[in-house]
Amino acid sequence: MKYVLSLILIILGANVAAVAQSAPSQPLATPLAGRPTGSPELLKQIGIEQKLNTPLPLDVMLRDETGKEVPLRSFFNGRPVIIAPVYYNCPMLCTFILNGLIKGLREVNYNPGTDFEVLAVSIDPRETAELAVGKKQGYMKRYGRPGTETGWHFLTGTEENVKRLADALGYRYAWDPASQQYAHASAIMVATPQGKLSHYFYGVEYSPKDLRFALVSASEGKIGTPVEQVLLYCFHYDPQTGKYTSMILGIVQAGAALTALALAGMIGYFLWKERKSQKSAPIAPAVGGAESLG
Repeated sequence: MKYVLSLILIILGANVAAVAQSAPSQPLATPLAGRPTGSPELLKQIGIEQKLNTPLPLDVMLRDETGKEVPLRSFFNGRPVIIAPVYYNCPMLCTFILNGLIKGLREVNYNPGTDFEVLAVSIDPRETAELAVGKKQGYMKRYGRPGTETGWHFLTGTEENVKRLADALGYRYAWDPASQQYAHASAIMVATPQGKLSHYFYGVEYSPKDLRFALVSASEGKIGTPVEQVLLYCFHYDPQTGKYTSMILGIVQAGAALTALALAGMIGYFLWKERKSQKSAPIAPAVGGAESLG
């Protein structure tokens, strides 16, 4: 019991330290130009509208990792398609999205390239195929399933073409000239082999069970139902400072705090259980006590 409690205390201390250290000493993003009171307008431009059963513009031209321009329909080959709108130079949220997708798909028995396709599409028209191929190589190592590379596509495109696709997805984003970053929410979508939107997933963690169900349903041409929108944004406006700070950092801090609380509860439970067992245990007679009474 002492060893268990010691381990819990060590983990608890590490989580508390993580919360304290993760708090930035200065704002993470530069204030928007102009009066701070106008800054919330940026957040009004971003969001996600679920457009279930909406056909995607399959004639949109995108660049693959080799720099070749190909139509979106070339990725719809009788298989469902997962679409992740991101951008590769995103400082935080997009990495969480792709990491979460990799993590979820690792536990799904189906393979990209034979059972479904994955499209990571950059919303930044400045990003190149060279950058995309580097990202693909890194994520393929993380995915760790050789032979599935043909089912993963890291795409770029012109502003016009990417915007057409984003509008069809219901994905609204905005460029912040002050911080030189895109403000956007986090979500991935699943489309049917015919190119119609069938499922939306929000956040940065995607359940393998839910991903598998969505892929099976989409492969059969079925359309899911709207899901509750719990959006994470790459920027969060602080009206007191007139600045945008990272909301994902707050999520990490909250997760560490919840872990600390859970561990504290475990400590209390173990202490209570140990005290209860001590009180209920019978008192052993002294050695030779029965014979001494005679």
